[in-house]
Amino acid sequence: MIKRVDRVVLGSFILPLIITYILTSFIFVMQFLWKYIDDIVGKGIELSLIAKLVALFSLTIAPMALPLAILLASTMVIGTLGENNELTAYKSGGVSLVRVMGSLIVFSIFLAGFAFYFSNKILPKVHLKFYSLLFDIRKQKPALDITEGVFYRGISGYAIKVQKKDKDNKTLYGIMVYDHSDGRGNDNLVLAKKGDIALGNFGKYLILTLYDGRQYLDIQKRLNDKGEQQQEQTIMEFKKWRKIFDLNEFKMTRTDESLFKSHYIMYSAHQLMHEADSLGKNIDNIYIDNKKVNATYFSVLKSITKDTIIRPKALPTESFDINNVFSRHITEQCRINARGSVQGIISTNNSFLSDLDYKERNYVQVYCEWYKKFSLSFACLVLLFVGCSMGAIVRKGGFGTPILIAVLYFVLFHALNVIGEKLAKGLIIPPFAGMWLSCLVLMPIALFLTYKANRDSVIFRSEWYEQLFKRFSSLLARYKQKRVND
Repeated sequence: MIKRVDRVVLGSFILPLIITYILTSFIFVMQFLWKYIDDIVGKGIELSLIAKLVALFSLTIAPMALPLAILLASTMVIGTLGENNELTAYKSGGVSLVRVMGSLIVFSIFLAGFAFYFSNKILPKVHLKFYSLLFDIRKQKPALDITEGVFYRGISGYAIKVQKKDKDNKTLYGIMVYDHSDGRGNDNLVLAKKGDIALGNFGKYLILTLYDGRQYLDIQKRLNDKGEQQQEQTIMEFKKWRKIFDLNEFKMTRTDESLFKSHYIMYSAHQLMHEADSLGKNIDNIYIDNKKVNATYFSVLKSITKDTIIRPKALPTESFDINNVFSRHITEQCRINARGSVQGIISTNNSFLSDLDYKERNYVQVYCEWYKKFSLSFACLVLLFVGCSMGAIVRKGGFGTPILIAVLYFVLFHALNVIGEKLAKGLIIPPFAGMWLSCLVLMPIALFLTYKANRDSVIFRSEWYEQLFKRFSSLLARYKQKRVND
């Protein structure tokens, strides 16, 4: 019977897990597209590149989507068993809730191990390709789109404005072209009544042909006898004028991925620990260097050797007077030297503090990324216990109540993750506490819910709360009646 229970529960779990994982990934992808829609649309980017970007992003959110999928699928499966009274039948046969969850626990441990392997080995490479591609897309210039009545400045060194465009998007009317390529301002203006545009050499060049127009060109002449700069304007009429613009700047170029490898999210767990050790040594060196610099101002910080020890001479008792210690004559030069020393101490310590703060924040960020690889994997087990216990409590399957429960718990889980990470990176709490905050909070809740659901505790039944409210109301009424009688 036990093996049959494992087959039924595990077989019922896999399909909802796949469906919920796809659903949660789709939600995260939509959030990503909504955030970066302005950086993607209107740049003439190939659909294959956009599809590659979305596919890479869907892999980057796998460590976050998998725990949510496990939470939702486990709630649905155990809730369906409870709704069909199968869970009650298993319990009456001597099979506890934890034993019913046995196959799910083993499978979730396997998923947690795979999630850690994915985060440690595969995810850094995915991050490298995703962020390099996103960087190239975001820096890509918008596609060539000349709008009526608006100056188009997409081509470097030129500003183009047209009054009207035909439906073929090639014939233009009322054309104005400012040439700023010489860097002298609006000294070269071309006006034409009509023109047309065309792309040449497979879109590498834009050919602009104008008809019946004029060119206004300002020319600077030599200095006159008074030393004043003279200018003159040359007007040239033409029947046909052609200008070829290079569109290579609109072509998307890929950045070398090696430029992004130095970021800590591109590291594996071993590389993160190596980086953390290096940063820890750098922080220790900052303290040592600071002490050495301050030793030039404070004699108590200097290292004392046998050669530097000066033995004081004993003074006659009758000649010693405490007031003579403070009777030294302090000159203005002494005050200037003292102010200079104070300013030197302040400036050097501020510099050290700035460098120390930067290194400590990098140190914490590296450790946060290291802990994240473990905490998100362990969250698969935590949310499994939460989902199974809540499914056994509510006894509802399908996509109704389980989705509501899963969303509420995942919002709490995600909020604790964000809060813990911000507190850790803000140097308020240690990195371990920040990155494990969600698991540390939800694990006791999960174990408590599992314990109560396994024992069929009445604390989760609405009838129990109704009876408790009625008892409290009756006790309150008796107390009031007793006060009145007294």
